[in-house]
Amino acid sequence: MHMRKMVKAICLALSLILLVNLAGFEVLAADVSSQQDKADGKDTKTSEKQDEKPAPEPETDANEDTKNDEPGEEEKIPSLGEGTDKADKTEGTDEPEDERESQAEEKTDDKLKDPGADSEPVIENEPEKENDVQKKQEEEKDPSVDEQAQETQTVGGNVEGITAKPAEKSDKQLKISWQRVADAQKYQVKVLKYSNNTLVRESDTTDTDLEIQVTQGEKYYIEVHALKEGEDGVTEIAAGKIPAVLLAKPSVKSTAGSSDIKLSWKSVTGADKYQVTQDKKTKDVSGTSYEVKKLKKNTKYSFSVQAVCKFTHDGKTYNYTSETVKLNVTTKKEKPAKVKKLAAIDGNESAILTWSKASRAESYIIYRYNATKKKWEVVKKDVKKLTYTDKKLKQGKIYKYRVAAYNNGGTGEKSSTVSVSVRKTPAKIRSIGYKAVIKSRAPLFTSKTSKKRVKYLKPGTRVTTTDYGRGRYQIQVGGKNYWVSAIRLRFTSSIWTTKDYSTKVKEDFVNKKGYKSKTKYLIWISHYTQRVIIYKGSKGKWKVVRSGQCATGLHNTMTPKGVWSIIRKSKGFFYRYTYEKPAVYFKTGIAFHSRIKKYSGGYSDATIGRPKSHGCVRLMDSEINYIYKYCPKGTTVVSY
Repeated sequence: MHMRKMVKAICLALSLILLVNLAGFEVLAADVSSQQDKADGKDTKTSEKQDEKPAPEPETDANEDTKNDEPGEEEKIPSLGEGTDKADKTEGTDEPEDERESQAEEKTDDKLKDPGADSEPVIENEPEKENDVQKKQEEEKDPSVDEQAQETQTVGGNVEGITAKPAEKSDKQLKISWQRVADAQKYQVKVLKYSNNTLVRESDTTDTDLEIQVTQGEKYYIEVHALKEGEDGVTEIAAGKIPAVLLAKPSVKSTAGSSDIKLSWKSVTGADKYQVTQDKKTKDVSGTSYEVKKLKKNTKYSFSVQAVCKFTHDGKTYNYTSETVKLNVTTKKEKPAKVKKLAAIDGNESAILTWSKASRAESYIIYRYNATKKKWEVVKKDVKKLTYTDKKLKQGKIYKYRVAAYNNGGTGEKSSTVSVSVRKTPAKIRSIGYKAVIKSRAPLFTSKTSKKRVKYLKPGTRVTTTDYGRGRYQIQVGGKNYWVSAIRLRFTSSIWTTKDYSTKVKEDFVNKKGYKSKTKYLIWISHYTQRVIIYKGSKGKWKVVRSGQCATGLHNTMTPKGVWSIIRKSKGFFYRYTYEKPAVYFKTGIAFHSRIKKYSGGYSDATIGRPKSHGCVRLMDSEINYIYKYCPKGTTVVSY
């Protein structure tokens, strides 16, 4: 009896030792199961009831392979606890204690084995209960296990789709954009120097884009961090990083020849190269200039230029470009022809220049000779018309001029030189007069054709004639006009001048008189100044286009005064030794024509600028050729 009690005591002690070991193995098995469940995405809990029971009740294993295993040394140890189990667990049952303990040990040994070591017996509950126990143990360790598990899964993820583009309304900002990250509550954008990762600035936002201030040409890294707030503070759940740069717009200049174009620009900070596009063909340029040759003359070509910077980061290539500069460049034309037929008349302290159109000319350049510096100087550029008035000149001084045509191909040859003498202008408009003496008692008439004698002049009376017609001269006596026969007069001198009227005076004369013409031209023969003035325009709006010296009739063959019009044109008058051409008639038998020329060359009579003709009006070649070419029949001719 005493011996039996000792055996039971020993078995009880051994059973306690075994239970302690089994509890340690159970914790180990729970850790292994928990790690496996986490890997499979499952959560585990530990049952509070299992923690309270020191020895869970074993159940019969359905695995028959375990029954075939031979028990080892460790399986024999629990048999020593036979009395303890019977007293604590199976009291009042008829099943032998040794058989129950042996079955429980065999099943436990088959289900729980330590991987990497010899198997030790572990008592295992039902699978559902074991998971509950493991989950319970995890919850007791950290109440926020679910949130931590979720953050742990996304920590180290990438923020996808990060881009950096120039902002629309600022040339000093980049617009950073990215794709939204699940569970992210806000984002932090960091700007770092590309060279040394030094932080430049950082900003927070809840959106998926942000505009940031940068320096043009400076290279950066842009980092985007996705953040989530929890009980333990802010946690980063994803991040991304790209290189970036904001390139300035190139300042492009162009120079063109007749068959080549060259583009040039200043270096753009941060740019690796430049892209030049012409006719949809793009070329990379490492320098700051680009030239194309063998182009067509006077042809427009289109170009675009942009700066480029290329990065390689984490195996990806990032290309950044500046705003595109677009420009059209036209190759030059062939230089224009030489200006011809340059003529000049003096005006009111001014010189009026006219010339003929030069082929390929886009504009004209006016040159005036500087006698002091002994060189030609530019008076005016980009003259679009075929006339120019050089103003504020000194009266009594002679000026020399030349004109050259211009286009984008260059400046053509200068014209021949023309001189202008700026004279003092008379005070008012008047006509030519001839001084004469009455030879014999002379009757006076009220008109050219009147037969009624109204008065007589005695011999020796001095008179001045102002007009001529029908063999009679008009004179003024006592403030009244009369006509006297030419045979009663002896002429002593002519009254005319070499002084010209100003342009304003000339235009005022025909406009205030209200002269009109059937064509867009009008001609005035100024007997007093011995000049022919050509106008262009309409009634009340006549403008001087040319003015040149002439020679009207002598006192006894005066050019008729009055208002006439051009009636016909001819090639000229041709005689045995001389000729005058061309000829433009404005009255029967009276015409404009050139000075008298010889067939052998030179002039038979080159008199100009004073009365000399037999009634016609002699002109310089430039004026008669202009009238013959441009002034049609019907053009009004005022002779006064």
